[in-house]
Amino acid sequence: MSQFFAGGAAIVLALLLWGMGRRPRKTLLRSTDAAAVAALNRAQVELVQQAQAELEPVGLDGEPWSPPSTTAERLTLETELRRLMSGDPEQRLEAVRLAALWGHSAGLPVLRRGLRDPDPRIVEAAAAAMERHRGAPGRRSVQLARPPRNVARMR
Repeated sequence: MSQFFAGGAAIVLALLLWGMGRRPRKTLLRSTDAAAVAALNRAQVELVQQAQAELEPVGLDGEPWSPPSTTAERLTLETELRRLMSGDPEQRLEAVRLAALWGHSAGLPVLRRGLRDPDPRIVEAAAAAMERHRGAPGRRSVQLARPPRNVARMR
C-alpha cells in the first residue's frame, strides 16, 4: 500500500511540475482592430521616412552628397577641404562636416586641425567626427603563405 501512495505522490508531483513549467498561451484580444494597427504602422513609417529625408547628407551646393568614387574626385575633395580649412569659421565648420560625412582616413588631418580650432562649434563637430576613427586600427595579417608543417620545431 505504501508503494501505491509513493507512486501516486510521484505522479502528482510530476504533473504539478510539468503544469508549472508550461507557459500560458497568449489570448488574442477581440478588441484589436487590424485596420487601426495597420494605419498606425503606416503613419509611423511615414514619420521615419521624413526624418531620414531630413538627415540626408547635403554638400556645399545644397544637393545630396555622395562620397567620391574615383581617385580624381578624392583628390579634388581633399584640396577643397584644405581650402575650406584656411577660410573663415563658417567654411572651417563646413570642412569639418564634409570630412565627417566622408568618413575616410584621408580626412583625419582636417579633423585634427578642427580639434585645435578656436571656434568651439568646430571643435565639437571635429570631436564628434573623430569618434568613428577611435580605437585600434584594423591591421591585416602580413603572412600570406601558411607556415611550414614543422613550425613547432623551429621555435
